[in-house]
Amino acid sequence: MKINHLVLASTSSYRRALLNQVGINHRPMAPNVDEDAITAETPEELARKRSEAKGLSLAFTGENFIAIAADQVLDFFGTAYGKAESREEAHNRLCLFAGNWHVLHSAYTLVAYTAAGPRLLKTRVDSAKMSMRPLSDEEIEAYLDTAEWEGCAGCYQYENKGMNLFGEMEGDLSTVIGLCLPSLLEELRALQINVLVNASGPWDVELED
Repeated sequence: MKINHLVLASTSSYRRALLNQVGINHRPMAPNVDEDAITAETPEELARKRSEAKGLSLAFTGENFIAIAADQVLDFFGTAYGKAESREEAHNRLCLFAGNWHVLHSAYTLVAYTAAGPRLLKTRVDSAKMSMRPLSDEEIEAYLDTAEWEGCAGCYQYENKGMNLFGEMEGDLSTVIGLCLPSLLEELRALQINVLVNASGPWDVELED
C-alpha cells in the first residue's frame, strides 16, 4: 500500500516541534474528539483511549495517509490529572505534587486512512516517573509567573524552566513532553517508513491482515 504522507492528529505545538526535531515531515489536522466524555479505570488506560479516539476521528483527504495521534495523562497515586483551567488550579496542583512522585503516561496511536476507511495499526503508552522536590510558595508563584503551566498536563514544562521544580526524572524526555520519539520512530520503521532516508514520502507500506 502506498502512503502519501503523515498527519499529526493534534494542534499541540509541542508535539509538532518534537516531530520536526527528528525529521518527521507531517501535516497537522485537528482531531474531532470530546476528551471529557472519555472515561477509563486507570490514568494509563485513559491516555490510551483518548489517543485512539483522536486517531480515529479524522476525515479521509483523498490520499492515503497515516495519522499519528497522542495524549498525555498525569497519574498521581492512581488519580488522573489533565490541564489546569486557571492559575489558582495550577497553584493547587503544584502544591499537591510538591515533595512527591507522579507518573506521566504518554500514549500515541497510528491509524492508516484510505478510501476503505480508518484502520487502527498500533497504540502504545510510554511512561516517565517524576519526582517533584518540596517547593516553597514563593517558588510556586515564581514558576506560575512564567506561564509555562498553561496547556500542560502537569502544570509545568520540564524541558524549560520547569526543570527547576524537580529532583529526579526516570524516562525519556520526549515522553515527558508528550510523545515518545524513540518508540514512535521504531514503529514507523516497522511499517517501512524510515524518515532518515525518506522524510516526505510516499512510502510503500505493508500492513498485516
